[in-house]
Amino acid sequence: MRFAGRVAIVSAASREIGAAIATTLAVGGCAIVATHYGEAERAAAVAERIRTAGGRVVVHEADLRQVAAHQQLVELALGQFGRLDLLVANAGVTVAAPFLETTEAHWDLVADLNLKGAFFAAQAAARAMIAQGQGGRIIFSSSVTGVVACPGLAAYGVTKAALRHLAATLGGELGPHGITVNALGIGATLNERNLAGQPDYQAAWDALVPTGRVGTPQDVADAVAFLCTPQAAMINGHTLMIDGGWSQRGMLP
Repeated sequence: MRFAGRVAIVSAASREIGAAIATTLAVGGCAIVATHYGEAERAAAVAERIRTAGGRVVVHEADLRQVAAHQQLVELALGQFGRLDLLVANAGVTVAAPFLETTEAHWDLVADLNLKGAFFAAQAAARAMIAQGQGGRIIFSSSVTGVVACPGLAAYGVTKAALRHLAATLGGELGPHGITVNALGIGATLNERNLAGQPDYQAAWDALVPTGRVGTPQDVADAVAFLCTPQAAMINGHTLMIDGGWSQRGMLP
């Protein structure tokens, strides 16, 4: 198993993308600290799938807008599994609203979780990784909206663009410690939320993505798994686009 002996924190592991990431890493031998916020039943179901597959996982509820929560997660990983090798800062929230209708509450919600949360998650994880002296991997969930301007997603897009820059900056700062930092430019993805908002989501996006199909949570999980392998050791400070080439054209439905 390619991740045997390694330990990962995966945030927002109760839903599709986070669940796929946590499960994929766990099946590869990685012990998982899986977070959720108010979704205990969903998180428990993911943990049960992981354990059934022979993996190790501990589930923890955390409000990742709070800086202290990130240190608690690191301490949980160290206490339960003795080390920390990987951080996948996947937690995020989307607020869709025209710019002129975006409120301070909208902004604070999106910025506090998507950007502040990822920043301090990386800080807490990096401190533990540096103390171990064996390097590590930090991965942020960014988005095509951080590359392509999408109407109605100004606040969200700003946070996702900032994560791309954060990965580049931290890749330079943490690289000397053997820690690589990258971001995922996640494109249109087939999941519960998108289907609820747009029942014809798959057909609409299949027609726009150059590869002819919308992405899946497993596509994202496979990219994360690759970035965590030794073969990806020289990929650092980069945003890996997982969008089938859509961001090269930016066509909207």
